Amino acid sequence: MDIETSHIPTGTLRSVRGDAERWDERWAGAAPARPEPPDGLGSVSVDLPAAGRALDVACGMGGQVVWAARRGLDVVGLDVSPVAVEATWQLARAHGVARRVDVRLHDLDAGLPADLGRFDLVICQRFRAPGIVPALVAALADGGLAVLSVLSAVGAAEPGPHHAPPGELAAVVRATDADVLLSTEGDGRAVVVARAPAGRAHPG
Repeated sequence: MDIETSHIPTGTLRSVRGDAERWDERWAGAAPARPEPPDGLGSVSVDLPAAGRALDVACGMGGQVVWAARRGLDVVGLDVSPVAVEATWQLARAHGVARRVDVRLHDLDAGLPADLGRFDLVICQRFRAPGIVPALVAALADGGLAVLSVLSAVGAAEPGPHHAPPGELAAVVRATDADVLLSTEGDGRAVVVARAPAGRAHPG
């Protein structure tokens, strides 16, 4: 499977392929994922959708994709790694939910695909890209739920370049029209759960 590169400036193609290769190396030796909810849901009382559409950005090996599909949602998963995309398909087949899953190879440095539509649930776990967070919130349907997490410098034993500075994730979400239901940070991780308002105005 090849990464679609027609929309990516020529100067960034090396970086895109490098990202894919780096994540392929990481995921190639990983055990299959287990279907499990995203970080943070055990710490807040929310009504989760049991139907509709979900989006998992940087979906990795597909644990949250398949968790959402088993709940009854139709799920789009995005990841730059062909190994991760194939693993997500295999996990969906193993759990009998492949018909509910649409997993796509996509470089998130280019933003979200233009044809996604709206979602009742948006998941993005441990992927730090502050510039894409407003687009994730904008992709929520009225009343839709976003469950986001990143590695954080707060409480991290050895913060690295992929750890967010204190408060970054919460600040980016609060700059949108979403209502923050949960914001926690510590032990090297930040989690935000937020809900889009009902009756929000969508661009035409």
